[in-house]
Amino acid sequence: MKKVLLIGTSFSAVPIYFALKNRGFHVTVCGDVKTDPCHQYADNSLYIDYSNPEALYDEVEKSDFDFLVPSCNDYSYLSASKVANSLGFPGFDTNETTAILHTKKLFRERTAKFNLRAPKTISDLSYDLPFPYLIKPVDSYSGRGVTLVNSVEEISEAIKVATEASRTGEFIIEEYVRGTLHSCSAFISKNKIYTDFFVDEYCTTYPYQVNCSNHPSLISDEIKFAVRLEIERLANELDIIDGLLHTQFISDGENFWIIECMRRCPGDLYGSLIERSTGVKYTDLFIIPFIECEYSNKLKNQHEYFYGRHTISSDNPLVNFSFSSKFDQINLEVIQLKRSGEILNTAPFDKLAIILTKFKDKQSMALIVPKFIDFIEINSIK
Repeated sequence: MKKVLLIGTSFSAVPIYFALKNRGFHVTVCGDVKTDPCHQYADNSLYIDYSNPEALYDEVEKSDFDFLVPSCNDYSYLSASKVANSLGFPGFDTNETTAILHTKKLFRERTAKFNLRAPKTISDLSYDLPFPYLIKPVDSYSGRGVTLVNSVEEISEAIKVATEASRTGEFIIEEYVRGTLHSCSAFISKNKIYTDFFVDEYCTTYPYQVNCSNHPSLISDEIKFAVRLEIERLANELDIIDGLLHTQFISDGENFWIIECMRRCPGDLYGSLIERSTGVKYTDLFIIPFIECEYSNKLKNQHEYFYGRHTISSDNPLVNFSFSSKFDQINLEVIQLKRSGEILNTAPFDKLAIILTKFKDKQSMALIVPKFIDFIEINSIK
């Protein structure tokens, strides 16, 4: 039996763990939070901080793993990529390409070089970029450290917030583009899209953290076609390894701008949304390149149900007792992340639960998903 190290142990990594088990692997997981769910399931556990690539390297070098599989956060993917490139594991881009795709400053430099549709970006204030604009950390995730700046007086504090949220203490300044937020999870084979999934996304609790989404997407076929062309251009320019290239973009209905790309699996059970809606095994598609397999004949959706996903969070700290929903629901699935009586800290640093639900039609999905927050009531102990 071949052995896999799954790097990550949170609830978001659970579907990846079971996708590996369903393929018959012996699965070891690593993560330093002993109460994480994957530790409860795993064949073996390593209690290490995988955000430290040196610590991960030392553990992998002395073991006999056949494959390394990252999970659903940047730390997992970046550390895994460094170790894989050093020790020869499959499924990862070069260190240079990985850095380009997962560092905002480097990524914006390449989108400009390749003339891809993306917001303009500068790295200092010596150039004139009209207000409003965004000041961001070069390397954070979940929207942390991002500030919309409307005046000169706001710049200093925005830079402070961005640099404090950055692992390297660096920031970028980015053109603010208006429109709706979407994502495209494209699985690449030989620099062409093998299959893809478009999702509509909303940030309704914390300004730059997605907490609501739906599949299928309601954007036009024309925008989807144009986004696909840009993704394939990027894949060709960087000559990426086969596998997932997940892209977030903003569209105003006529134009679009690529915000970021990543090669890790999106978190908060994004893949489960796709699987419930389409019947396609999204998580299995994700692991294929890391276990040295290839994509078979092009996939077709088994069905297309209207599905929504909501990450329940709060803009105020509270003590959770329970929560309730106030909308007509079909197949409501609740993934509880906090027990009754536990403290729920503010977004983007904490989450109460994730819900997945099926809607009877497109109209119901379009009405409820962008306003999920209005249909969920958190009951706090007072």
